[in-house]
Amino acid sequence: MQNRALKLGLYIIPALIVLVLVVWMEVDPYGLAPHAHEDGVIEDLTAIGFGLGALGFALAAWKSPLLHGNVRGWATAMTICWAFLAFVCMGEEISWGQRIFGIQTPEVIAEENTQDEINLHDIGDVDNFLGGTYRWLSIYMLLGGLGIPLAARTKIGKSVLGWTYFPVVPWCYSVLWVGAYFYGKYYRVWDPIPNIDPANAATEIREMMIGLGTGFFGLHAFLRPSDVYIGRLPGARTGASSKTVSSAAE
Repeated sequence: MQNRALKLGLYIIPALIVLVLVVWMEVDPYGLAPHAHEDGVIEDLTAIGFGLGALGFALAAWKSPLLHGNVRGWATAMTICWAFLAFVCMGEEISWGQRIFGIQTPEVIAEENTQDEINLHDIGDVDNFLGGTYRWLSIYMLLGGLGIPLAARTKIGKSVLGWTYFPVVPWCYSVLWVGAYFYGKYYRVWDPIPNIDPANAATEIREMMIGLGTGFFGLHAFLRPSDVYIGRLPGARTGASSKTVSSAAE
């Protein structure tokens, strides 16, 4: 019963987050938009989500008994990569604490940065690399939240992921990752709402969904690692037929 309630909660909470944000944008877009401005609640929650993800992955790499043993080095390296990615995303979201600590943008960065901030993603050459930041975010959302979890359900995918010990997003969080993509696509491209700077509002909310999804993923990797790792780790899930598969991952 406890596992069933946990499974239900892990699916319901992310779905409710997406639903609330969609309803809010539809019912009161002018009330939602101000919260999506620079240093607003939406951006703060984005940074917190990425920060919790970085912490969760770091704790998983350092403390998780599932990663101990002969394969610990490679499995830990994969987990640290996720921790590093989440940490960089958190830092970029708050411009590495620039406004928190009142740091002036160095002139050499200000000349290249479109928003006069201490970050990488607003530097012209970086932002435009292979299609720009938004394209990379789209790949991150769709590949991480849908493509890799789907691959993990195939024989070849399970083999590759089991060999690499690559952490896989549990299905319960896919609604945040995929929802973020379609939220941004709908409100920025397909049906933007005029007069509220819809591109910025939808972009910030989309990034918050990604941040929260990464946060849930990282904490899940630490608290329930058997849901996240595929293959040969002791206790890791090996497919839908395995008795070690946790209910939250299915």
